[in-house]
Amino acid sequence: MSLMRSPLCLALLLVTLPMLAARAESPIIQQTGWAAWFNNAAINEHFGIVSDVQLRSRDEWAGPRNLLIRPGLSWYVKPGQTLSAGYAYIGTFNRDAEDAVEHRIWQQWVSSYRIERLSVSQRFRLEQRFIGRPGAPDIYSDRFRWFARAQLPLSASNGAFTKGAFLAFQNEAMVNLSGRDALNAPLFDQNRAYIAYGWRLNKTADIEIGYLNQWINGKNRDTVNHVLQVALYTFFR
Repeated sequence: MSLMRSPLCLALLLVTLPMLAARAESPIIQQTGWAAWFNNAAINEHFGIVSDVQLRSRDEWAGPRNLLIRPGLSWYVKPGQTLSAGYAYIGTFNRDAEDAVEHRIWQQWVSSYRIERLSVSQRFRLEQRFIGRPGAPDIYSDRFRWFARAQLPLSASNGAFTKGAFLAFQNEAMVNLSGRDALNAPLFDQNRAYIAYGWRLNKTADIEIGYLNQWINGKNRDTVNHVLQVALYTFFR
């Protein structure tokens, strides 16, 4: 089995990346909540719409911090292989400063497959980021994101998984390709490791709740964000 088709190897590799660059200074610790809706809807056999909407809280759940809206158009190249591109709006609601807005253009390739009972997907995404900063010049940056996710049904079934409980495991690593000096300087930007318990409501909807550990490589000091995430996934084909 190749590395690209081993979710366990991928998860171990990506989770260890931030450990290699960790600083001796204690990180900033935050506790936040994220609510998300991820949607995939087919237009026909060749094209579809992909989108997600996320609302993220400030530390200690003290009001909203970010609103993310990310729509895109997908091309189903062949079964299990999808190319997509789109736009993203990220609003940041600052408590002691003006609000800020980041605009992104993004492109991605998603590969989905099965390993026995596991449903596995990998996503490779490029982003062109236009980052607005209150009272400072805007920043342009290119970023690469590598995401891997595995879903394990908890009910024993030899057929299609259409309803019931599951576990989800995922990890995402992000690398700054340009504009690093104006951001956090290092090549490695952040890592997000996640584990969740979910329930497949029917063929078109999953809901899950889980813990996400977001490690951010800061310019002077790292941040570790302990996130409680509630997510709805919808699929219309």
